[in-house]
Amino acid sequence: MPITVRTAGEADLHTVGGLYGTVCDALQGKPYNPGWARDCFPTEDCAREYLYSGALLLALEDGEPAGSVGLTKNPSAEDGFPGAPAFDDAVWYIHVLAVHPEHQRRGVGSALLLAAEGHARSQGARFMRLYVWEGNSPAIQAYEKSGYSCIQQGVDIGLAEFGLPRFSLYEKPL
Repeated sequence: MPITVRTAGEADLHTVGGLYGTVCDALQGKPYNPGWARDCFPTEDCAREYLYSGALLLALEDGEPAGSVGLTKNPSAEDGFPGAPAFDDAVWYIHVLAVHPEHQRRGVGSALLLAAEGHARSQGARFMRLYVWEGNSPAIQAYEKSGYSCIQQGVDIGLAEFGLPRFSLYEKPL
C-alpha cells in the first residue's frame, strides 16, 4: 500500500489531533506508554505548535491518515526544561511521532522519519535528535533501526511528576 508524506497545514490540525487521540487510546495500559493520554498529551494544540514553530508532517496510506511527526529546532517545543541543550541551528528535534494503530508495522514510522530528516536537512540541519522515555522499548528499537544512536542516558526533561523520570537522547547525522 503506498505511503505518502506531506507537510500538514492548518486544515489538517483536527485530523492530527484525532490521530493523537487514537494513538493515546491504544497506548493505555501498555508498559511502554510514554505518558500519552487523550486530551492531555499530545493534543491538537501540540500539533499547532509544531506546525508554526517548525514542521508538522502527515503520512497517508492509500489516502487515509496513517501517522504524523512534529519537529522543531528547539529541544523542547514547549517551555524547555532545566539543562536543555543550547539552541543550535545545525540540530532539529523530533517531538511527537505517532502512527495510527491500524497502520503500524507497514513502514509509516520509517517514512515519517525519513521525511522529517529530509525537511530538517533542507533547512540546513546536520543532525536530527529526539528524546525517548527509557521504558519505551518499541520506540527505541525503531529509532535504532533507523540509524539513531543514543548519545546520552538518564536525562531529566522535567516529566518525573508524570512517572517519566529518565529519557535517552538519540541522534542521527544527516
